[in-house]
Amino acid sequence: MTFASSWWRGLFLAASLVPLGCRDHEPHRDAPRAPASPATSATTPVANAPAASGSLPEDPVAGAKSAAQWREHLAHEERERRLGYDRRKLPEHRRVLMSLRDARAHYDRAATKPAVLSAEQIFLATRPKLDKAFDEIDHHGVSSKVLPDYKKLADTFADPYPSARIAAISGDKTELERLRREVDATFASIDAWLEEAKESEDE
Repeated sequence: MTFASSWWRGLFLAASLVPLGCRDHEPHRDAPRAPASPATSATTPVANAPAASGSLPEDPVAGAKSAAQWREHLAHEERERRLGYDRRKLPEHRRVLMSLRDARAHYDRAATKPAVLSAEQIFLATRPKLDKAFDEIDHHGVSSKVLPDYKKLADTFADPYPSARIAAISGDKTELERLRREVDATFASIDAWLEEAKESEDE
């Protein structure tokens, strides 16, 4: 083979390889596209997903009514529980009421300041025993409905009532009359509750 023929043959091979290399770098225009993902498809009904699940939107009016009915039920259950508790403690209630009414009677019968002070000392001397009776009725203070009323009366008879009684003896009956109305209302409330408790039945 001559040098000239060899040279032409090499040139021909180089020219034939150039188009192949260029085609390898062109984009594949005719290549098939991958199918669109269901999560990204423009036609996927994402907004309709809750309806497809079969769930219904919550009714706020019905929800509020249901919650109110449940609270009413719990309140009724708590009332029945307290009635039953105080019914089982009726003997203790009677003793406490007797002590509190006696204290008031002593003050109301006192016609002089020394007599009022004497009645006050008697009550204060019996106050520890009364507090113990409160504890026997409801040690934790969460079951008897009238326990707060008992304590309120005891506090009233420990100071405000005798002071008002002394002021009334001196001519100023305003505070004593107010306290008497308040004490009367408290005793009436206690009596009504205990009467209801007496008539109640355990469920």
